[in-house]
Order: sequence, then C-alpha cells, then structure tokens
Amino acid sequence: MHSSRKIGIVTWDYDPPKGGLGRALQQIADTLGKQNHDVRVLSPSGGTDKEGAWTKRIGLHPAFSVLLLAKLQRWIHKTERDLLLFPCGPGGVWLLRKPKHCKTIAIVYHTYLQQARLVPGQWWKRIFIPFERASLSRADHIFCYAEDTRRVLEEEYGCNPASIHFLPQVIDLDPWLEFDGAKEPGLCVCVARLEQRKGIHFLADLWPCIKEQCPHATLLVVGDGVQAGLIDSLVAKESLSVKRISSLDQRDLIETVHRAELVLCPSYVEGFGLVALEAIAAGTIVIANEVDGLRSLVRQGQTGVCVPVGDSAAWVRAIADKLHNYEENKEMVSVAREDARIRFDYEKSIRALQKCVEAI
Repeated sequence: MHSSRKIGIVTWDYDPPKGGLGRALQQIADTLGKQNHDVRVLSPSGGTDKEGAWTKRIGLHPAFSVLLLAKLQRWIHKTERDLLLFPCGPGGVWLLRKPKHCKTIAIVYHTYLQQARLVPGQWWKRIFIPFERASLSRADHIFCYAEDTRRVLEEEYGCNPASIHFLPQVIDLDPWLEFDGAKEPGLCVCVARLEQRKGIHFLADLWPCIKEQCPHATLLVVGDGVQAGLIDSLVAKESLSVKRISSLDQRDLIETVHRAELVLCPSYVEGFGLVALEAIAAGTIVIANEVDGLRSLVRQGQTGVCVPVGDSAAWVRAIADKLHNYEENKEMVSVAREDARIRFDYEKSIRALQKCVEAI
C-alpha cells in the first residue's frame, strides 16, 4: 500500500487544456488522484482550485509566474501541500522562489534553448533561458519524456543527472488501439496548434507540391491558433482538397485519425509528440520532421517516416510513396501499433509515475 501525498500542480494552462502539455497535466493529475493522492491544481484557467480565481484573466505565463512569487507560498501553506509539480520551459511557469517545507518537481517537455535553436524566427526565446535555468535549479527533481530533452538538460543546462527521471508518458491509448475501420484513400491529417513551432507555414507552402505528385490527396487540418489564417488562405485556394476544423471531440478525432492514410507532423520541435503517438496507435502512418521530440518516437521505416527538416522535396517523396503503396504499408502499421502498445502500456506508465512520486 503506497503512502498518500498532498500534491499541488501549478500551471497557467489546465482547463480547458491547450495542446499536448495541458492534456498531459490533466492526465497526471487524474492518475495521481486515482492513486489516492490528494491533488490540488492552482491555475488561472477555469475548473481548477478555487484559489486560482485571483489570476483567472491572466493568460500569459510570465505574468502568472510573477504573481506566483507572492501567492504560491500562501497557497502551499493553506492547502498543506508537501509536493509541488510545475511544468517548466515553453508553456510552463517560472518558479521564482523555492517554496519552504515542500519538495518540487519540474516537468520538462522541451526547453527554451531547443525552441530558440530549432524554430525559425524564434531566436529571441533565448531571453527566457535564464528564468528557465533558475527555475530548474530550484527544483528537487525533474521529470522529462524525451531523450533529446534529457540530453539538453544534462549537457547544456548542467542539471544533475541523478535528479532527472525519464518517464513514459501516462496516456491511455486503448481507445486508439481498439478503433478499427476503413481508410479514406489520399486523406492526410494534421492535428496541431496552428503556430510557427508546428511548421504550419511549411505545410501551407508544401501542399500545392504534394497535389502535383498526388492529385487524389486531400488535407484536413484540425486546430486553431495565430497562424490559422495561413490554412484558411490555403482552403480558399484549394477548396476541393483542403479543409480546416478548429477542434473535434475525442471520439471524432480518433475516427478521423484512423480514417486517414497519413498523419503529417511538420513541427520544428516537440516536447513529446502526443499526436504522433496517437496516430501510431490508431494505425495511421506518420510523416514527421526528424527533430527533437519526434525522432525517437517515430522510428524510421518502422513506426513512420522521418524527413530532414525543411526538405520539401523529401517530404513530397515520402508522402507520395506512402499514398501510392497502401498495401505495402500494412506491415508497418501492424508493427507500429504493437510498438505503441508495448512502449506506452498504460498500467506500466502509471506504476512508473507512482514509484517516482513515492521515492521523492
């Protein structure tokens, strides 16, 4: 019988979740709660601890992080937390002061250094690196989910390897693994927050080239964001082959991803690659940039195809090859689904998370 902990989770993005980080944090909170831990969440978003109301209208994590300096210790004391989890890095918060009488765990999907280095035009993100380094130095332990991220934390941020815990992502893949149905010939799907990091501009420029090689190809983009206009302009030009939907509920999303022949992941960096994993579990081949967060998840020629970043010709060849050889893809799909089932077994992931929490 494991001992119960009073766990606090501090995040600016929780409910409704935006992107993979929000979904992952909800999964962690739900998992720990089911393990009889007392879990409370402090966030400016709705549906969380009532103490979060004081920043309800603040949607930018720098502002939330600054206000945490005054509010966090009071909240920890009032709710008697003995363990604090906080996402650190892009999409996370900064821990500007180490809480008293409470151990801390930083959850890192990818770092500002990776984002500044790998995403075109985002070199300026380097200004946040000192805050990120300071926050990590205040953490007693670090959870990370991608080998590339662990390497950066150890080699370039100087984090103590003994404090870094590499964990499998806690995600219930059963709904994706169990779904079955027919494929729609030529259908390519991209599920992403529509922003620079996700390679949306590259995808919009690439699609006319894909259509030249694969006239039967169609593209469905599921997502919203600051670059939604790029996809909407593409829809206006290619209305017969491109559509965009802002969001889908889980059942419809699973059905859509499974129905697709390909899922496209043109991101310049990923913290984990949740969309790619779900596509693999659904039995859909993934075409992805060979970047941090995706290269270890999408195993070349086994669970998908990794393409050199920015190589339009290689992307077109990879997509055309897979769309023209569906029968030959069946073996890859079978291997990929089994790989996802074994590597990300839900119960095994829960036990790994529980073991780490108990040991801290």
